[in-house]
Amino acid sequence: MLRAFLSAAAVAAGLLLAPAAAFACEGGKVLMEDNFNKLNRAWGVAIDPKLERVDGEGLSTDYPAGTVKRAISQWGFFDNAVACATYSVTYNCTEADRCETQPYVGLIVWGVDLENYYAFEVAPLVGIYSVQRLQNNKWLTPVNWTALPGGRKFAAGDKFEISAVMKGNMVTFKVNDRPVAEFEAMAPEGGSLVGFELAAAQTGRAKTQLNLSRFEVRELTPESQ
Repeated sequence: MLRAFLSAAAVAAGLLLAPAAAFACEGGKVLMEDNFNKLNRAWGVAIDPKLERVDGEGLSTDYPAGTVKRAISQWGFFDNAVACATYSVTYNCTEADRCETQPYVGLIVWGVDLENYYAFEVAPLVGIYSVQRLQNNKWLTPVNWTALPGGRKFAAGDKFEISAVMKGNMVTFKVNDRPVAEFEAMAPEGGSLVGFELAAAQTGRAKTQLNLSRFEVRELTPESQ
């Protein structure tokens, strides 16, 4: 669906670019925090030294086309909480006929395991988002790839935050604290797991540089609802 959407849209990331900004995850008490100075084994994934590194800048990648990394934290189960992740994406497509598949990053929420979760996905260079659901290892698409409100796009290398405010069976997804999508679904009983996605462009010879520099979960407060 990403390919189909971009085939009908301009893929040059040069319009309506959002300025860089500092981010502070909304919510109250910090329940989980990772700045990726080193890889925490609670993510359940390993680092491929040929494609990935973890240092003072966070988790950074140099992925060939088609590479996707997904991880769900084993820190604990969260209920009525705010999850936030800070990313940047750099991708220079030099093959015009293959630029319709763009890299994206994602925030996983309401997870049970790697076969059951929701993912809020953002392709920042072209300014689109989607919400995907994996149920019993089968994909559903509650929200198809859609332009971000106001036609927002981000320049290569710009940091941005995506977040999810979870309350009961309601979730609000945001980009830089601006609401993007809200819907009602069936949240797992007893809390759920959170995680991240890093996805290179699907085709072409150009590599994708992705960076995840912060991941937080905070208590839900009246101000963040």
